[in-house]
Parts: sequence; C-alpha cells; structure tokens
Amino acid sequence: MYRLLAVLCCFLALQSVAQNEHELYDEAVVLRNRQMYGGVHLHSGGLGGFFNVGKYENANTVRFIGIDVLYMKHEKEVKSFNPIYEDSRSYVYGKMNNFYIFRPSVGVKKMISPKLRKSGVEVGYTLQFGPSLGITKPVYLEIGYPSIPYEYLAVEQYDPERHFFDDIFGKASGFNGLNQLKLHPGGFVKFAFNFEYSNEKDLMKGMEAGVVLDVYAQRVPIMANTESFEDRNKALFLNFYLNLFIGKKYNVNR
Repeated sequence: MYRLLAVLCCFLALQSVAQNEHELYDEAVVLRNRQMYGGVHLHSGGLGGFFNVGKYENANTVRFIGIDVLYMKHEKEVKSFNPIYEDSRSYVYGKMNNFYIFRPSVGVKKMISPKLRKSGVEVGYTLQFGPSLGITKPVYLEIGYPSIPYEYLAVEQYDPERHFFDDIFGKASGFNGLNQLKLHPGGFVKFAFNFEYSNEKDLMKGMEAGVVLDVYAQRVPIMANTESFEDRNKALFLNFYLNLFIGKKYNVNR
C-alpha cells in the first residue's frame, strides 16, 4: 500500500505541472466561502469513512471540522478456518475484541498549487487533530460440543483459556456483544497531501494520502493477553491512509 500511495502522489503532482493552456476555464473562477466533502477512508489497519465541512479563511486556506468512523485491525491478525467443516466461518484465533474508532476533529487545509485549468490538479496539504474515541466489542464464536464431530454448536464469548482450534467452528453474528461495548479515550493527529481534480469549478473530487497517529491512555485489548499473544496489544497506532472523496464548494451568506 505504501508504494501505491507514493505512485499516486507522484502521478498527480506531475499532472498538476503538465496542464494544457487550451483547457483554461471559459469564465472567471468565483471564489466560494464553504466546502464539504466525504468518502472512503482506506488505511493500513482497515477501512472506514469520513466527512468534512470547511470555511475559507482566505483564497488558500480552509478551516474545517470533520468526523472519521473506521474499523481498526491488529497487525498480527490472521484469518483461520475449521479444517474439518467446509461450511465453517472464518475467525481470527486469539482475537478478544473488535476495535472501532470515532475521530471528531478540527483541521486546516492549505493550498500549494491552484487548479487553473479543467484538467489540472489542485495540490495542498491538511493537518487535522482531535480526540480519538476507541470502542471495543467482544468477539463471539460458535463453539462445537462435545468434540469433533460436533453434536451441537453454542455461541460463546471467546475465552483463550477454554477455546482452541479444535472446538471453534467459526465466527458468530456481529450483533453479539453490543451490550458490552467499552470506551478507550485517546487523541490523534494526521497529516496528508490533498489532490483535487474535478473538471467542474464547484464540484470536488480527489484523493488525500497521508499518515495518522492514534494514541490511547492504555493498551487496547484486541488480542488475548496470554503467553502466546504476549505484548501484541498496544496504545499507539501509526497508519498510512488514502481518502477518496467527492463534495462541493458553495456560498453561505455572511
């Protein structure tokens, strides 16, 4: 993923420089005082979505507020299957909790190179920070009894002291554990380069590539705290990410 981000950034930067003169906008560009955009958030630990609303401070600076909602995997997760049953469901052995993150934020976007032509690319960068509200939800599994071949399946919260490869049939429904959510407060900061390449003056379409750091007061218990998974949980999550977005620029009477 890191190589893909680097290639995309280089391609869009070169495209911004190599703009053709005959593709200039036919009419003067009218400055807008607001913008909003959102889309898909792909990162090296999972995926999610985001939405930002911004106000122009001047022609080259936008102050904005936003929200990210995403799923975060542990870097050591490996999918497993019960080898005896073809209809078994995948699961991650040793995983205690699913981890979700909500990031309300404030930020600033600075323009480096304006988009003067229809085929051009507006290049800028963003700096964003705020609280990182982590939420864990226990993992539930379908457990076979009494032993292979199973006579029946029971839905149980994963217990590393009781559940092993030979008695796990697969992952249970994601609705299990909704009454056991736990909050893990923290904070985050992220920096990214922003590329906007819509052919329309008031529409936004582009990508954002950068890095984000989430920091929590304690280690987040994603994996089981046993000898086999010792020291796998962490309080710091550093990830590269790619946002694909659409949106619009508009005016609000002041």
